Order: sequence, then structure tokens, then C-alpha cells
Amino acid sequence: MLNPHHEYAEKTAVHWAHEYGLDRTPAAVQRLTDMQCGMFSVLWCPRSDREGAVILAKWIIWLFLWDDTFDDGPLGRDPAAFADALAQVERAVPDDPGRLDDTLTFPLARALADLWRDFHACAPDNVRRRFPVSFRMYLRAMAAETRNRAAEAVPDLDAYLRLRRVCGATRSSIDMIEGLQGVDVPDMLRHGLYGELRAFASELWLWSNDTFTVRKDLHYRNPHNLVLVLRETRGLSLQDAADQAGHMVEQRLRDFGRVAERLRELVDLPEDPHSRAKEPVLGGVRMLEESISGYFRWQETTLRYRRTSGFLTP
Repeated sequence: MLNPHHEYAEKTAVHWAHEYGLDRTPAAVQRLTDMQCGMFSVLWCPRSDREGAVILAKWIIWLFLWDDTFDDGPLGRDPAAFADALAQVERAVPDDPGRLDDTLTFPLARALADLWRDFHACAPDNVRRRFPVSFRMYLRAMAAETRNRAAEAVPDLDAYLRLRRVCGATRSSIDMIEGLQGVDVPDMLRHGLYGELRAFASELWLWSNDTFTVRKDLHYRNPHNLVLVLRETRGLSLQDAADQAGHMVEQRLRDFGRVAERLRELVDLPEDPHSRAKEPVLGGVRMLEESISGYFRWQETTLRYRRTSGFLTP
């Protein structure tokens, strides 16, 4: 059954975006409409309560508008401009948020600071600690992407796959979804199979997303797309590269299923450390499975990837 809070989350999050001035350009309005943040929120995190659905919908708005500003616009080819924006956005996610920083003048930074305070107030302690670390890793990867675009360089496949694992803010997004659904796998288990499962989920979101965004990335001359990297590095046609990307997604889905099944076995072995955190581990596996299913469903229906013309530059 679909989480019933999607309409409320959409309305509330879009109003929040307006309050922070995130919808002041025609391109931003188009992207806000196309992304369908409320529906994405409840598909991606189906067990969240109403306020959790709103927080995730705000994160989706923030993430797409921030990411698109650099993926699709001229700022994404200007390392100095990115560095200026980065300095404010980093300050918007302190380890311990308090009063809104009045020195933040960039609307996206001010909006993020507000969102981080709301999420910090409801998240478990471990998630509060993890989210800023994951978020800063994402920003570092964005800086590398900006340098590539400025040089009009297509990365080789191995370099792209390493970079892609931390781009897209998937680690911080999983941190948020864990926090909103009360999943708290102990640190000692997060660098083994559960950490691998999180990484596979990230790759499934991102690699599959690349197959949906080829038209958009070609339009904006954004080289950071698995299909375009495969075409360039292996000398393939666009269709053959898309087919290879699809096969990679299928293989990773099998990898995910194999590791998920192994984790379900380990929690029932008394001598294994996973058995001492059975409920969090099982909750994390279920959460990641549901998030993948919801992400795939959103991609197939969202207006964001069905647009064939009328692209507006941020």
C-alpha cells in the first residue's frame, strides 16, 4: 500500500522551497514540478511517518536543485564558482546545528541549514554523526566532477565507477532514510556485508539513473553518465552502451540479492556478530530492498526523465 502522506509532503516541501527562494527561476519551477518530490519521498522511504515524509521530500528538492545547478548549468564548469558555493553549503551542515547562520547568503545553503536542523532534531545520535561525514564525501566528489567538466574530460570506466559511488549523495540519503525509519546497525557491522549492501544499493540507484538521464546529460554536455562513459571508453554505439549499462544493473541486483540473503542467514547463527544485532540488520536489509524498489518505480514514472524537449538551463 502506498504511504498516504505523499500529497501533504509535496505541498509542504514545495512551500518550503518557495520560502527559501529556491523557485525563483523558470528552470527551478520546471524541475520542482517534474521531480514529484512527495511521491518520490514515500516510494523511497515507505515506512516514514508524515513528518519524515516531509523531511525526505525537502531533501529531494534540495539535492536535485543543488545537483542540477552544477550538472546542467555553467557553474558546473567553473571550479572557482563551485568552491564559493561549496564553502557556504559545507557550513550549513555543522556537526551540531544551532541557530541559523546569518552569514549564509546562498539560498540553497540557507535551506539546507534549516533542513539539517529539522532532521538532526529527530534522528538517532549515530545518524546525526554519520550524515555530515557522508555529506562531505559527496561534496568532495562533486568537486572532482566540476574539474572534469571544466576540462571537458570523460573519465575512464574505473575512475567513473569509483567517483559515482560517492556522487549523487546516496550515502547521506541512506543515512537519512535509516534515521527516518529507525534503522541503526552498529558501527562494527557497517564495514562488512551491511556496508557492502549499502554500496550496492547506491550503485543500483545511480547506474539505473544513468540509463534514464542520457538524453538530459547529452543536452547539457555532462560527461558523468555510465552510458556515455561506456560509449567513449569502449567505442560503442549509444544503444550498445545503454544495453551494457542495463546488464551491469542486472548483475548488481543479483549481487545485492546474494548479500541480502547471506545477512538473513548470519543473524540466525549465535556465534556470528550479526546475531547480536538481528533486528537492526534485518530492518536495514528490508529498508534497502524497499528503497530500491521505490526508486525504480519513481524513475519509471517521474516527469523528470520523461521530458524530451524544453530543457531549461539552471
